[in-house]
Amino acid sequence: MSYMQDFEAELRRKLNGPEDEVSVIRWISEKVLESYKNGIKAGQNGAVVKRNGKSRSRDSFGKAE
Repeated sequence: MSYMQDFEAELRRKLNGPEDEVSVIRWISEKVLESYKNGIKAGQNGAVVKRNGKSRSRDSFGKAE
């Protein structure tokens, strides 16, 4: 599974389970912070992140790369 699929599955379990709103929000906040830190770390290591699909960035002529 991908990160987002794992996240969605866990979120569904938490929303359908006995956890209260505060604990679900805290869990989401922790996951977002963890993801942000991982992104910063990957950028510092010079890792190139590739994603499937068309690029949203534009070249100097205004065309999508």
